[in-house]
Amino acid sequence: MNRSIINQLFFPGKTSFHNSYLGSMIAFILFLSVSGDLLATAFRGRIYSRTKGEGEANVMVLIFETKKAFKTDDDGYFDAEVPAPGEYRFRILRATGMQEIKKSISSDGEVLTIYTDKKTPPKGAIQVEGQKEKTILSRYKVRYDEIKRMPGTLGEALNSLQTLPGIFAPPFFGGGAPGAIVIRGANPNSNTILYDDLPILYAYHFDSINSVIHNDLIKTIDVYTGAYPANYANATGGVIEIESTDTVKKRTGSANLSLLLGQVMFQTPLFDKKGYLAVGGKVGYLDKTLGQTGLIPEGIRLPQYTSSNVKFVYNFDTKHTVSFTSLTASDNFVLNAPNKTNNDPTMDPLAAVAGANVAAGQGFQTIGLRYIWTPGSKFNNRLTLIHYNPFTNTNVKFGSIEANFIARAPYTGVRQDLNWDVADFLRLDFGTEVRRISYNISGFGVALRDPNNLSPNPYKTENPDFVQRDITQKTATNYGNAYSTLHFKFGNLKFEPGVRYDYIHYSKQGVLGPRGLLSYKVDGFLRGTTFFYGAGDYFRYPFFQEAISATSGNPNIKFEKARKYGGGIEQEISEEWSVKGEVFKQEYTDLIVSDPYISEPYGLNPDKSQLLTQPIVANRALNYSNRGTGWSRGFELFLKKMNKPGSKDWFGWVSYTWSQTFRNDNIYWESDEEKKLLLTSNERRLRATYKNSKELIYEYDVTHLLSVVFGWRLSDTYQLGGRWFYRTAFPYTPVTGDDGGAYRNPNNNLTIFNPTYSNNPYSGDYINSKRGNPYQRLDIRLDKFFNYEWGYFNFYFEIINVYMRQNTQGSSFDVTKPFSATNPVPQNDFYLLRNGKTIMPFYNIGMEVRF
Repeated sequence: MNRSIINQLFFPGKTSFHNSYLGSMIAFILFLSVSGDLLATAFRGRIYSRTKGEGEANVMVLIFETKKAFKTDDDGYFDAEVPAPGEYRFRILRATGMQEIKKSISSDGEVLTIYTDKKTPPKGAIQVEGQKEKTILSRYKVRYDEIKRMPGTLGEALNSLQTLPGIFAPPFFGGGAPGAIVIRGANPNSNTILYDDLPILYAYHFDSINSVIHNDLIKTIDVYTGAYPANYANATGGVIEIESTDTVKKRTGSANLSLLLGQVMFQTPLFDKKGYLAVGGKVGYLDKTLGQTGLIPEGIRLPQYTSSNVKFVYNFDTKHTVSFTSLTASDNFVLNAPNKTNNDPTMDPLAAVAGANVAAGQGFQTIGLRYIWTPGSKFNNRLTLIHYNPFTNTNVKFGSIEANFIARAPYTGVRQDLNWDVADFLRLDFGTEVRRISYNISGFGVALRDPNNLSPNPYKTENPDFVQRDITQKTATNYGNAYSTLHFKFGNLKFEPGVRYDYIHYSKQGVLGPRGLLSYKVDGFLRGTTFFYGAGDYFRYPFFQEAISATSGNPNIKFEKARKYGGGIEQEISEEWSVKGEVFKQEYTDLIVSDPYISEPYGLNPDKSQLLTQPIVANRALNYSNRGTGWSRGFELFLKKMNKPGSKDWFGWVSYTWSQTFRNDNIYWESDEEKKLLLTSNERRLRATYKNSKELIYEYDVTHLLSVVFGWRLSDTYQLGGRWFYRTAFPYTPVTGDDGGAYRNPNNNLTIFNPTYSNNPYSGDYINSKRGNPYQRLDIRLDKFFNYEWGYFNFYFEIINVYMRQNTQGSSFDVTKPFSATNPVPQNDFYLLRNGKTIMPFYNIGMEVRF
C-alpha cells in the first residue's frame, strides 16, 4: 500500500497553511555625486522601459538635487531644468515604490532618455537573472515575459522555477500536496508562497501541472532558496513571492486553450489612467479530454479545478494609492472503485481497491485591501487588511480506513510595512502585523496506530493498523509579529542586519529570529566580482495541521526552527555572461513528527462519547512532538548567457546543485519482537524519553540536479526552445517480502498480499536506502506567431521527453500478486505515453490569442 498516497488523501493536517509576509517593494538605488555651476540648463527627459518598449506615462520624477518634481506625459516625456550641466539623481515615484537612477546632463536643450530596466531580449526570449538590487544571497528572480515560452513547462510560468538551482518537483501526488515544490531538500509544506505579499495555500492545482495564478498577471517571481529577509516568515524551507502586473497602459485581453485547461485574462486602465482593473481565470477540464480517451480506469474522475485572480488599483495622486486583490482556487478529485464480485486483476487496475470511495478537495480565498502612502521620495508606508480562508475536505471509505472531515483555518489581519531612507548610507525597513485566527475542523479522521509501520493493511480488522479519531475542534487565537532590517551601504560594502519576532497566543510562545547579510563588490576584474555571506534563524508554526489540535494533537507544539548559513561569489564576465556560485548549510530542530509515546499525565478524554462518564483520562496520548531534527548542505552553480536586444543570437543558462539532506525523528524504534509486547504505562513513559532512531536520508534528498535551457529566435514569426535536465532518483524503501496473503478485499474476495519492509535500521534495505536510475529528459517547443494590428495569434507545439526515456519515480508493488522478482516493478513517469508495447513522447498543443 502506498503510504504517501494514504497520507495525502486520508489524513487531515497534511496541507500546510502558509503564513504571509511582507516585502513587494522594488528599489534600485545608485548613489553618485553631483557637480555643477550656477547657470540653468533646460532639457527634455523621457522615462522609458526597454522591457515594455514604451515610455512610462503619468509617473512623477523628482530631481533630488533641485527638489523639483515633474510628471511624464502619455509617452513618458517631461520638461525640466537644472542649475548646470552635471550628474543628477532622478527619483521615479510609483505606487509600488521609488527607483533612483543617476544620469548626466551635458548641455542645454539635451534630450535625455532614462531607462528603468535592463535591455530586453527579442520577443518570446527566455532569460533568468539574479536580482542584484535586493538580497543577493540564495535569491533568484525571473520575469514572466522572459520565461513565458520555456519548453517543458506546459505554458506555466511557475514550472520554470524548476530550472533554478536547488528547486525540483517531487513525484506526482507526492510531497505534502499535489504539485508541490521542493527547495534545497526541505519538505514542501515548509515553504511560503505569496502573491503581492498575500498568502496562497498552494501553487499548483490537483493535476500538478497548472498553477493557481494566471500567467499574464505575473510580472516577476522571486525565489529565496536559503536565508531570506526579515519581512518574510513562517518558512523553514524557501519563499516564493509572485509579483503581479503593476501598470496597465491600454485595454488588453488574452485567451489560451490547450488539452489541459482554458484560461482568459482581461485588463484595462480606468479613471483617465489613474487606476486599472486586471482579471484572470482558469478552468481545468482533464476529465473532459484525457478522461474521455479510455486511458483512465473506470471509477476515476480526474481532477476538476477553477481559479480566479482580480486586482483593482486607484491612484488618488502620487502620495495616495489604494488597491483591492481577490484570489480564489478550488480543486476536487473523486475515486469510486467499481465494486465487482470477481475482478480480474490483470484487466482491472483498481481490483485491489474495489469498493473504495474517495472524495478529496482543497481551496482558498484571499482578499487584500491595501493603502500605500508615499509622502516623499524617502518614505513609504503600506497598510494592508487581509482575509484569508483556506480549506480542505476529505471523505474516504476504504477497508478499515474511514474518514470524513472539513477543515478551515481562516484569519483576518492587519499588516503595516514601512521603508525609510534615513541617510545616503542607511535605509530602514520596519513592519508589524496582528491576526485573529480560527482553526475549525469538524468530523473524524484516521491515523496510523504505529507511525513506524511501513506496510499498514487497510483490510486488517483484528487490532487494525488504522485508528479513527474524532477531530472536531473550534479554536480561536491571536497572532502577532514585528520585524526590522537596517540596510547599510558604504561604497561597495553592504551590511544588512535584521531581526524578527513572532508570537502565538494559542500556545503562549514567542520566537526571536536574528539574521543578516554581508556583501562586497570588487571592481577591476572583468565587470566586477561580488562576495557575499549570510545567516539567520527561521521559524515555522503549523497553523493548518492536526498536530496543534487540542483534541487529536498536541496543543503545546512549538515553532519548527531552521538555522541557515550561506555564502558565495558572483562574477559578471561580460554584458552577456555571468556566473554565480554558492555553498549552503541548513540545520533543523524542533521538527514536528508523529510520536506514539508522548503523553500528558492527565487530560480530557479524546473519546467524546465518554465525556460524561469519564471526562478525564490518565496518560492521554498527544500523538505529535517536536523531536525531529535534520540538516542539509550543498553547493550551487548558475551560469547564464543573455542575448543582445534585437538580435537573433542564442540565449540560455545552466544550473547545477549538489546536496545532501538527512532527518531523524528521535523517537523510540521497536524491533519486531518488541512490537508483540504489551507495554505498561511506565514502560511507555520510559520509551518516550529514550531516542534510538537512526538518522536517515530524507525522502526529498536529490544528490545531483542539473538543468540546461536553450532558446533561439529563428525569425520574427518562429521561436525554438529546448530544455534538458538530469536529476538523481528519489530514495525509496525497498519491499522485502509480503504477508502471505493474510487478508482479502471483502468487496471482491480478492487476496491481498501486503508488502513487508525491513525493520532493521542497520540493514541495506531500510527506509530510503535504495534509488532507481537517474531521471533525465529533453523537451522542445516550437512557437509560430501571426502578428496583426490588434494583437497576435501564437500556436505552439511542445514535445516532452523527446528521446522517450523510460524514467521512473520509484517502485510500485502490486498487492494482487505475491512478492517476486517481477513484483514490485518500477513506477513509470507520467511523461511517456504507453499503449501496449507502443510508447511515445508526451505532446502538448495550444493556442494563445492576445489583443
